[in-house]
Amino acid sequence: MLMSRHTMRSAVVYLLTFLFLFASLFPIIWIIEGSLKTPDQNRAIPPIWIFQPTLEAYRGITPGLPKYFSNSLIISCASVALSLLIGIPAAYALARFNFKQRRSLTIWILSTKMAPGFAFVVPFYLIMRSLNLLDTLIALTLVYLTFNLAFVVWIMQGFIEEMPVELEEAAMLDGCTRLDVLRRITIPLVLPGIIVTATLAFVTSWNEFLFAYVLTREAAVTIQPMIASRVSFYKIDWEQMCAYSTVAMLPVVTLSLSVRKYLTRGLTLGAIKG
Repeated sequence: MLMSRHTMRSAVVYLLTFLFLFASLFPIIWIIEGSLKTPDQNRAIPPIWIFQPTLEAYRGITPGLPKYFSNSLIISCASVALSLLIGIPAAYALARFNFKQRRSLTIWILSTKMAPGFAFVVPFYLIMRSLNLLDTLIALTLVYLTFNLAFVVWIMQGFIEEMPVELEEAAMLDGCTRLDVLRRITIPLVLPGIIVTATLAFVTSWNEFLFAYVLTREAAVTIQPMIASRVSFYKIDWEQMCAYSTVAMLPVVTLSLSVRKYLTRGLTLGAIKG
């Protein structure tokens, strides 16, 4: 019996979905497997898929892992918190106030995200050196703030513009100030958008490598440069690279699973207007 057109279409959709998921998850599976293999197993050709797992690579990274992990967590959380604290009022001002050069300012904020990061490495290095902030958590927090702030303002402006302005006007008629409106009306309504923005900013900060590699030496080293440090002139320690990478994925995966409900609401916020 010939398959119906609907059945064929469903089969094609499932096949394409499977291929997409396989292509997306295969590198992650490869990294996790690599962290559980021995050096000989990682270098075997053809690759070995069935093996006895070992935690030797994780034992090798354990001594310094808490320090690198906590540095990454502190810097990422601090930069995101500061970005939201400054960016949400700025986004509200751009969304609700009509002033001269507002459009130009919005475009300028957006354009800062288009500049390549490596173009700012030397200026940031010289600035942090002159301030005696090299190899400190403050230096990376400030650097990440400059990038996350533009992102937060740009994204949150769009979310706020989708909110009905009549609600804010009604609150001000009842005696609320602009600050009260922002705190009691706007922020609760755009909370899913704030969570989406905070999550994306956190992932950006957590995964950043270039500035973390250039601006740190020992005290403020994050987990990302440690992955690259497993590559030396003489060899590549694939096992520890995979172990560091696996550990580095855990906060992002955990955060994404924790806020997935808000991510869905935030990404569709404003899609349907009343």
